Amino acid sequence: MTSTETPSDFVHPAIEALLVAVARAADDLRLFHDTVIKATIDQSPPFPRTAVATTSRVIEHLKEVDEDLRKVLIALGLPETPPDRATTRPAP
Repeated sequence: MTSTETPSDFVHPAIEALLVAVARAADDLRLFHDTVIKATIDQSPPFPRTAVATTSRVIEHLKEVDEDLRKVLIALGLPETPPDRATTRPAP
């Protein structure tokens, strides 16, 4: 950081980039959700084991993203997700 740069010179672009990424991810997740929910499970081919493993990894990654986004909210001094919207996590 140079003498003319302030922390906000870095924070604002980072937040803007995060907002764009979150909006795109939300759109992608909504599209995925809507596609899968419309699929008829009874008519689907057998679910391969690799897909089961992949779904587990996706769930874990989404949990990590959720936790990291909460950390960003806290760092920005913003309220966390209301309890009724929070993801329920099973006990370890």
